[in-house]
Amino acid sequence: MLKILDKLSATMKDDNRNFDSNSISKMLTDLQMQPEFDMNMDVINQVSTNEHLIRTLLDIVSENYVPKKEIKVLEINVTNALMAQEIDNHLAHAAIYPIDVNYTIATKCIDNINDEYKNKSFKLTEWDYKSSAFPSDISQLELIVMKDTQDLKDVKLDVYLQEAYDAIVSKGFLLSVFKYKYTEPELLLNSMNGRKNMKNIELEKRINDFTTTAIQMGFKEIGRKYDSINSMAVLFRKIETKPTVPEKHNIIEINASDMSWFETLKTRVTENIDTKDNIWLIANDSQHNGIVGLINCLRLEPGGDSLRCLFDCNSNKSSIKFTEKPYSDILNNDLAINVINERLVGTYRHITLPKNYDKIPSNEYFLNVGLNRDLSHLQWYDSRHIVTTDEFYDLCNVHKHQIRCHVYSSGLNFRDVMLATGRLISGPETLFTDCLLGFEFAGRRSDTGERVCGFNMSRCFGTTIDANENLISPIPDNWSMDDAITILSTYSTVWYGLLERGQLKKNESVLIHSAAGGVGQAAINVCQKYNCDLYVTVGTEDKKQFLMNEYNIPENRIFSSRDIQFKYKIKELTDGKGVDLVLNSLTGEKLEASYECVADCGRFVEIGKYDLQMNKQMGMFSFLKDLSFIAVSADRKLYLTQDFGQNFFKWMNENCTNGLIKPINRTVFKAEDADKAFRYMTTGKHIGKIIVKIRDEETIKSQLLDIKPANEMTVMTKTYFDPNKTYIITGGLGGFGMELMHWMLFMGARRLVLTSRKGIKSDYQKFLLERVKALGNRFKFFNTKVIVSTHDTNTTEGTKQLLSEAHKLGPIGGVFHLALVLNDCLLEKQTIDGFCETIDSKAKTFENLDRITRQMSIDLDYFVVFSSVACGKGNAGQSNYGYANSVCERICESRRNDGLHGLAIQWGPIGDVGVLSDTEMSSLSGIVKQRINSCLEIFDKLLQTPQAVISCVVRAKRVTQQGSRESKIVNQIWQALGIDPRTTPDHLTLGEIGMESMFAVELQQGLERDYKIKLTMNDIKSITVRHIKEFETGRVDQFKKFAEELHNAREKLAKIKFIIPSDAYTPLNSVRTGNPVYFLPPLEGIFSSLVGLAEQINRPVIGLNWTKDMEKIDDVKEIANYYTKLLKTLHPKGNFDIVGHFYGALLVAKMLRKSPIRRAVIIDTISDMEVDEDMISDEAIIEMLIKFICKDLPKVINEKLVRELKLKPDINSKLSKISADIKEFVGKGFVGRDFDDILNQSFKRAKLFGNYRLKMKNKFKQIKLNIGKKYLEMSGKLLVIKAVANTFDDDMINTTDKIWDSYFLPEKGLEDKLNFKTVRGDSDNDMNIVFNQIAVSINQYLLD
Repeated sequence: MLKILDKLSATMKDDNRNFDSNSISKMLTDLQMQPEFDMNMDVINQVSTNEHLIRTLLDIVSENYVPKKEIKVLEINVTNALMAQEIDNHLAHAAIYPIDVNYTIATKCIDNINDEYKNKSFKLTEWDYKSSAFPSDISQLELIVMKDTQDLKDVKLDVYLQEAYDAIVSKGFLLSVFKYKYTEPELLLNSMNGRKNMKNIELEKRINDFTTTAIQMGFKEIGRKYDSINSMAVLFRKIETKPTVPEKHNIIEINASDMSWFETLKTRVTENIDTKDNIWLIANDSQHNGIVGLINCLRLEPGGDSLRCLFDCNSNKSSIKFTEKPYSDILNNDLAINVINERLVGTYRHITLPKNYDKIPSNEYFLNVGLNRDLSHLQWYDSRHIVTTDEFYDLCNVHKHQIRCHVYSSGLNFRDVMLATGRLISGPETLFTDCLLGFEFAGRRSDTGERVCGFNMSRCFGTTIDANENLISPIPDNWSMDDAITILSTYSTVWYGLLERGQLKKNESVLIHSAAGGVGQAAINVCQKYNCDLYVTVGTEDKKQFLMNEYNIPENRIFSSRDIQFKYKIKELTDGKGVDLVLNSLTGEKLEASYECVADCGRFVEIGKYDLQMNKQMGMFSFLKDLSFIAVSADRKLYLTQDFGQNFFKWMNENCTNGLIKPINRTVFKAEDADKAFRYMTTGKHIGKIIVKIRDEETIKSQLLDIKPANEMTVMTKTYFDPNKTYIITGGLGGFGMELMHWMLFMGARRLVLTSRKGIKSDYQKFLLERVKALGNRFKFFNTKVIVSTHDTNTTEGTKQLLSEAHKLGPIGGVFHLALVLNDCLLEKQTIDGFCETIDSKAKTFENLDRITRQMSIDLDYFVVFSSVACGKGNAGQSNYGYANSVCERICESRRNDGLHGLAIQWGPIGDVGVLSDTEMSSLSGIVKQRINSCLEIFDKLLQTPQAVISCVVRAKRVTQQGSRESKIVNQIWQALGIDPRTTPDHLTLGEIGMESMFAVELQQGLERDYKIKLTMNDIKSITVRHIKEFETGRVDQFKKFAEELHNAREKLAKIKFIIPSDAYTPLNSVRTGNPVYFLPPLEGIFSSLVGLAEQINRPVIGLNWTKDMEKIDDVKEIANYYTKLLKTLHPKGNFDIVGHFYGALLVAKMLRKSPIRRAVIIDTISDMEVDEDMISDEAIIEMLIKFICKDLPKVINEKLVRELKLKPDINSKLSKISADIKEFVGKGFVGRDFDDILNQSFKRAKLFGNYRLKMKNKFKQIKLNIGKKYLEMSGKLLVIKAVANTFDDDMINTTDKIWDSYFLPEKGLEDKLNFKTVRGDSDNDMNIVFNQIAVSINQYLLD
């Protein structure tokens, strides 16, 4: 807009500088056609950058698509001021996991679009709004964003909105941005263009017409936001079916004081996974309810998309009627999270802190450099929180009295510049202070108002300083404060370097480097007073002229410090002898050249630091000349020698009027230009001293108590702790707690109470606490009292004891609540004990501390809780932790409202220390770990913000995936597993590879939502690499087939009752007439595998049970006798008809020889099993059990079980693994009271019958004659039925031979009594078909 006005002003004036009204309209029209003058690009129209206008509404959209990881968006915008970049970014980072935003932009001309949109993943399409009511080929959108403009006024709203309605999916959103008023500059420009009658009422009508039409089309208005300039945004939602009032069982009250709702919620959510009814969680009992954090997490778990939340944070406990407003509107809008506050309906939203969130106005400050050592990071910091300890000790452990001084001027030294630019590495002094800048100051004492000057370790660039009384001195009356500043470091260096250490004598020759600088001029003054023969170097011609004019130094005695030519000239002037003393501040080869200028028995005084710090090597040969190398560090001497400062001040005051000490020239900068002072020194152009002036000095040089404050400036916030107060850190022995303790000590705290339920329990904790103690013993400056408290803060009494214990150390200054107990798992597997333990450790402790500190009227500077992003954004498996942190956040809000400090920080994952320090972050996470030093740096600033709840996370670099929807999902799977699919065996399952439960949940929900494939969590982990590869190629049908197979298997296993019967027999079919057929028990002892066959027999079928009483029988003969007796009891007349399968068939063969049996049927399965020692090995029997008991498990799971059993060391662990896997697969529907016993008894029976077969095989040749005689005597007949894959003659002969041997049938004795029957079937056949053939054979055989 300013460009347009400037252009008009420059080109549209006549000779008298009046506007040519005839040409303005044409000029404006022409300008608007040029991109650089497009009014849509003006800052007032950049609504997408306004978070309060756009982001809050976008968060509603993303919140209601949880846990979907892809969202399809269309932006309709015929201007060049696109909103796509900001909207795309907001949506992509709306959750803690990355969201794939499929973004299409419909605009009138693609060529006019900025290239940055063409080069990114935006799809661009052209829309001719004059000929078409809506962009073409657009459908299945979750969100349409429309920016209304004057160009669209002729588009028919009803047609346009109907098209939009049809293009949006059910419960999708429409976000429309409007202009609701004209700004004054816009009205001015339009009036110049002949449009003088533009009124806001026209805009209002457009908005009303649009809203009315949208509602008529079926949209619901969700909310609207205004900015303070001229824009507004309205969010609509497509609601096709009006939600019904929830039934009573679908309303769960979340009570903060009574956790009985937990089991109800758990049960209802699990049951509702299939029905998908909306379940409403209601909280109106307390403003400290954690329902928001709870639902944020639960929405990411199975069944969570059906959850809705209503939180009335005014805690009026009124009844909620969904038939009355505002509850009816809440019901109809069908939004996931709804918060009522002061009768307004809304929700909690994250808004980025303003750029200057860490800036405040203050007239108390100091200058420091940030972590990045460069001059661009020089900042003024707030110093109001700096508090001096009552007991101050210097570095020599001598008690010192500190005097508060108001600073007027501070001197800038090269040391400050070197530190600020990182060229000089900080030494051990950083242990004592966070600021190393500022070494000297001049000002007034706050207690007497006397003018003083002095030194301090740091922070002299500030408004006030607490100075050591031994390091300050009154300023002579003949000096101003600025004069004094030019004296302090300059003359103290010369006094100590030349006079004390260098032992300067009159009439000596001296080389002074950088002579135009502060130290250089001071040295010149002193040396001239000592009548020395001077040689000097300077860096510029201006400085050379200055020394010639100011100090009358001859031109031939002034050399350049830019090279080493001075060495040769000095040698020439001194006849090759050199000088008696060199005062050096040069580096590198210039230092070496200077060293060569020292005469025999001379002294080389080094006042520079750089070469010393870099451990510069020097040759020893020169020392043969009896030279002295004197390294001078006046600042170190100042702090390590008790009388150094006073001795210098004595010398200074004695010589302040006799000409030995004279103030030198200076360049003065204001405080707000401090960075310019530093930059000026780096240029090397300054002459004399550089001074930063904090205050202007008064004309009165006598004592003055009424000292004006320094000018107010916008400064960086800074946290310091009062060393006289006590600070409590709950969970202080944890990783973050120990780091926080050290940081607080560095920032001034000296009295700490760390809480821990179990006290010190690791060597690392003990080491750190001992180190703090040792530091206090070494330096009394760090004398710290640290107490470890084990009081139970979950109780009122324990909290009171903690506060009482802390108060004994000193007034309590703050509480930092870091304690936590994690019990992470999905709600369906969560226990009430684990749920409450997590909540109590976080919420109850914080509630107790809040309540009791209020009761005790403890004025806390800080009341902080470390919350979690899991609360603010949600994280599956952490519903308890989310709830607990949400309670804490509500407490902080209440405290802020009451004028008390309260701060909850939603941290993301923390690296280096803490519960996640050793945990690898999923590559699919949208956030990454934050380093602990970064956390503490941010924490420093956040403590000074006025907000109650703040989130701090580090976003992962966004990766845009390409390809089909299936390939994107598969790529995410490979990333989550961290494998290369090309080298990973296809048969491995996701569970075997190691898929995280949280990603399994996401995959489960995505498959159900996008493909209607319903799988349990365990099913997801049973998916193989082969399945994933097939899915990637688009063979979704294979996934559906697999899901169906799992469902059928689970359903079948759920129907089986793994219960050992107590009755001796059980009816197996519903036939009640005719002679019964008796089934002997199969290997597993229950008849579930034979029920299908029994139901097809046309006579009553009775199963002879294997009861618990029979577990004691360990002989096959006794078992046969038992069932023979049972048959005689059930059928006293004899002539039984019996059927045996597997080892039951062996019993049939044995009973046939002695029992009064009419017809016997053997369903053969064991003839294919070799009779040898391997047959009775544990591994063979386990394999047999899997074949029989686990036969209904899907092939993938069965194979996985076999692989995992090989890793188990013994039989008990193998049987336990079989039991656990089957129970886990079937889930809650599993009926298995005696399943473990059935497995154990089946194993024993298999062992028993296997040994029997082996024994019979070894002696069959000896006893088969007797067996044949017994078969001759029997009156019954035997039918052997064998299921075979084919019926070729040779195979049948071979099979018949095996059957004779397997059941120990004699060659003679069974003439006309034995029949063979084959049925077509194998492992791939449907068992119902096989059973049908067997049943036909049995029915026919029994009839004959």
